[in-house]
Amino acid sequence: MANNNQWQVYLRPNTLTKDNDKDCIADVHLNGATLTNEDVAQRIVSERSEYRKDTIINILNLRDNAVKAFIQECSSFRDGLVQITPRVSGVWENEASAFDPAVHKRTVDLVPTADLRNTLDAISVKVMGTTSAAARISAITDSATGLKDGTITIGDDIIIDGEKIKITDETDQNQGVFIVDATGTEHRVTRRLTVNKPSQIIARVPSSVPAGAVTVKIKTNYSGNKAPLSAIREISYGYECTAV
Repeated sequence: MANNNQWQVYLRPNTLTKDNDKDCIADVHLNGATLTNEDVAQRIVSERSEYRKDTIINILNLRDNAVKAFIQECSSFRDGLVQITPRVSGVWENEASAFDPAVHKRTVDLVPTADLRNTLDAISVKVMGTTSAAARISAITDSATGLKDGTITIGDDIIIDGEKIKITDETDQNQGVFIVDATGTEHRVTRRLTVNKPSQIIARVPSSVPAGAVTVKIKTNYSGNKAPLSAIREISYGYECTAV
């Protein structure tokens, strides 16, 4: 089954396979910023719907609140695209152990429906070439949940994978890992980095970070060569994250 939809990808070396220095993984080239309910409403209006855009946005927001309530009530929910199922992650020492928020995390599993899987199967993929060796953040994993869905846990570690992201001097206040909240306030990671390598950093999310939308940013003058850069470089993750 084919259609006119196409995803463009760029290949880069797979740094996780130590016994193979030739294999690659793909980065999908996204078209613009992350879309929201407002964009959904605009798409519906553009198809000549009789409903006003603000009415559609209000309905979509009410729908989001209803689904959130279902999850809070520990119900599994499925729409036309995904099934959302509550899950608690972590390890209990024994059958008599209680829930410990420092060890166990409340999260959800997202599984695509058959309709979405069929849609994905119909999308063609075009390799556009290889990415340059420029500094970049390629992925962020929440160590509390093991998820890469953009959720980061306040007070816990995140694993940042990328290229040329090493902090050359952790004592330099102008360098480091920064969590930028919705107001633009930068919360610098002050705890010593557990891992600080050119391709990976493990950092503790500061407790000062408020819950909500955040951006993860790295500031460093690491160059990949013996001599550092003459100026600090900022490397921002291309996806909005959510601190919880």
